[in-house]
Amino acid sequence: MFKGFFKKRVTDKQEEPDISLSGGIESSVLRAVGPHSIPTMPAAAQKAFQLSTDPNAEARDFVEIIEADEAMSARILKIANSVFFDRGKPTDTIEDAVTLIGINELRCLLNATTLSDLFPSRHSARTQLWANDIATGLIARSLAENFIPEKAEVAFLAGLMHDIGKLLMLQRLEPDYVQIIRRAGQEGISFCEAEQDFFVFNHSEAGLLIAERWKFSRELKLAIAKHHNSWEELENESDMIVRLVKAADLISHSLGLGHPSGFGAFRNNASDQINEIWERLSLNPADQRDMLHGFKRTFELEYDLYAGSAG
Repeated sequence: MFKGFFKKRVTDKQEEPDISLSGGIESSVLRAVGPHSIPTMPAAAQKAFQLSTDPNAEARDFVEIIEADEAMSARILKIANSVFFDRGKPTDTIEDAVTLIGINELRCLLNATTLSDLFPSRHSARTQLWANDIATGLIARSLAENFIPEKAEVAFLAGLMHDIGKLLMLQRLEPDYVQIIRRAGQEGISFCEAEQDFFVFNHSEAGLLIAERWKFSRELKLAIAKHHNSWEELENESDMIVRLVKAADLISHSLGLGHPSGFGAFRNNASDQINEIWERLSLNPADQRDMLHGFKRTFELEYDLYAGSAG
């Protein structure tokens, strides 16, 4: 049923142009957040990115990268010995942990673990924003498993990173950004609208600047920059990941995942927008409820695996 909605468009053989930020917007973002606010991508995160997007990566590659990082080793062993992966006896080595968890799951876990501390902030909104990023990643992965399973881990990564611009803006512009969060929640307007009342840019554009600096792939850049575009605009994109992330983002907000209290209007607005998803999928109300329940249950069961030390 998903294939009709997220169907990949047939395009010619010409290479599609990369997505980039205009010079004016880039200057505006850097003036607001500071010219040195975007550091070099952390080495551990860089390695996790490379491994998670390498279809030829093998178990020994994961063992090597995990064993080289003491904190990551402790985290992976803790996860392998959690109730989620319980097999009745303790897992003592990284090699055993990698075998138990599985490569596909590790691709997602490594990214969530290494990226959880990006643009840290002591404000409680940081934890809430990251929780919604995790929810969007999990839902995007679940959707991808239905029709592009070979891209499931990339879909998770795109969902996890889709709002990275919010993390930067909260860290560098906290007083104003807390007001933006409050206004979006109380009035039910989009973050982009609330952000552009304060600045001349929004979190998607700030996120794209990070993605450019860190040399993300085109599909990740698209997911970050265009997940708030209309469905009609996105129909012209051959990459399905951005449409996946848009759907996952709306669904996660409709479920209130990662929302603070007082976000009822925002959640209702998201719920209204997912009606188009249901219509295109031709889902009856019972199937809609089952799908939403499944997504929420997955988040509740798996959130602690991916939360890392964010917040």
